[in-house]
Amino acid sequence: MAVARVLVADDSRIFRAWIAELLREHGFEVTEASNGQEALDTALSIRPQLLILDALMPLLSGFDVLTKLREKLPALDPIVFIVTAVYKSNRWENEAKQQYRVQEYLEKPLEEDDFLRALARYFPTITHSS
Repeated sequence: MAVARVLVADDSRIFRAWIAELLREHGFEVTEASNGQEALDTALSIRPQLLILDALMPLLSGFDVLTKLREKLPALDPIVFIVTAVYKSNRWENEAKQQYRVQEYLEKPLEEDDFLRALARYFPTITHSS
């Protein structure tokens, strides 16, 4: 049985594949999306327990995906990781956590151990090297 259903949404195919592979190696059931609209449609369908969203994607930003998802499915309350290569400051992180109820705000380039450490905070069966 999978640890949890996860949606990984990022317009970078390389980054998305890397994160998806790490998650699969740790027993997660992973679905991928390459833009914000695909992420929203997929999330409405699969109802993931964990959302990993790029902050800036074509069609809808990660923040727009969250807003629309919560409007359409208010009972769905996934753990949310925002990843970003653009919005890099405490101001953006604080806004994401307060306004959008994001649990983790991770900056690219993202180190594997940092990602696994963040994941382990919500899924204690996950191990990481430090």
